[in-house]
Amino acid sequence: MNDYITDDEQVERIKKWWTDNGSSVIAGLVLGIGGLFGWNYWTDYKANIAAEASAQFTSMLSLAENQQNEQAIEQGYSLLEEYGSTTYAELARLTLARIFAETAEFDKAEQQLRMVLDGRPNIAMEMITRKRLGLVLLQQGKLEQGLEVLSIEYPEQFAAAFEELKGDIMAAQGNTEQAREAYQKARLAQPGPAHPDFLQQKLDDLG
Repeated sequence: MNDYITDDEQVERIKKWWTDNGSSVIAGLVLGIGGLFGWNYWTDYKANIAAEASAQFTSMLSLAENQQNEQAIEQGYSLLEEYGSTTYAELARLTLARIFAETAEFDKAEQQLRMVLDGRPNIAMEMITRKRLGLVLLQQGKLEQGLEVLSIEYPEQFAAAFEELKGDIMAAQGNTEQAREAYQKARLAQPGPAHPDFLQQKLDDLG
């Protein structure tokens, strides 16, 4: 008897294997191809969403820069409703907070900034938001809350801004020595404060 499988036997074995396993192979191919098209569709969808959100945010910024605050606020709320899960929603909230702060609507500014923090943003966004929230709370006279917002471990590049603002809040509380200590930390921080001469004036004013 021939030790090798004849061509006919090979064909018969292939037919049997295909009968037993063919449906599974086809299903696997369909799922694989479907998954590929599904992934491509998802990435295209996400890109389109980001582009639309970006366009709305750009429009909002333009309106705000031209002092068209009512339209900018309306555009911002529209962006939040339609694209609330995108990074542009965080940027829209920061812009809304800026508009509200400029018009002395500090309670509304605080609300928007706290909502950014509640969304657990990345570290850079968190630090920017905390600094702005600290300023808003200082304007409202919520001094203890302002210190609480700033009393965290922060990256070195935010040291000057955080410590100077903490000094402002402590000075408003009448805690002169603590304010001086915070201002000194801000003065010695690297990178340094944005306006070193103004910071020095604050130190001089403490006596």
